[in-house]
Amino acid sequence: MAEMVKKLKTTKVQAAVSAHCSAGDVLCDVCTEIKHKAVKSCLVCLNSYCEEHLQQHENLFKGKSHKLIEATGRLQEIICPRHDRLLDIYCRTDQLCVCYLCTIDEHKSHDTVSAAAERTDKQTILDDTKRKYHQRIEQIEKELKELRETVMSHKRSALAAVNDTERIFTHMILSIERRRSEVTQHIRDQERLQ
Repeated sequence: MAEMVKKLKTTKVQAAVSAHCSAGDVLCDVCTEIKHKAVKSCLVCLNSYCEEHLQQHENLFKGKSHKLIEATGRLQEIICPRHDRLLDIYCRTDQLCVCYLCTIDEHKSHDTVSAAAERTDKQTILDDTKRKYHQRIEQIEKELKELRETVMSHKRSALAAVNDTERIFTHMILSIERRRSEVTQHIRDQERLQ
């Protein structure tokens, strides 16, 4: 009987969750029965909070430096598995994000910068590359347009040449036919005179 009640409660909770949240929403880690949609995630507590629990969190940790970000279900991906700290430093030597304590241990003599600074650098490089590709695409499109215009010009020239050739040869054929007819007539006239 207890097992059936437990299954019924689980089914109710799951139905309530699906009624309040859509697919892809991050759920509040503090809500117990009905999970509400999380609006913020705390990088210190490693929890995501709905509006109600966020207010409780802010009241509880007022004046303490708890960094809040937009709700994310990827909290574990941005936290160091060894030190449970935010991966906020980028190790250029190993090309990966590490936490502050990692820079003291295994990344001690490595070239490190803040993750935000590295992101800005990478974004600048990406924007520059994107701009260069965009310019190259525009250049290729311009060249393609010029090539199409050249092809059309050649087609028009070829058509004009064909038309001129047809006209000239038609005129020559008519002229030859006329001359042949004149010669034939002249020969017949000479034949009659003799």
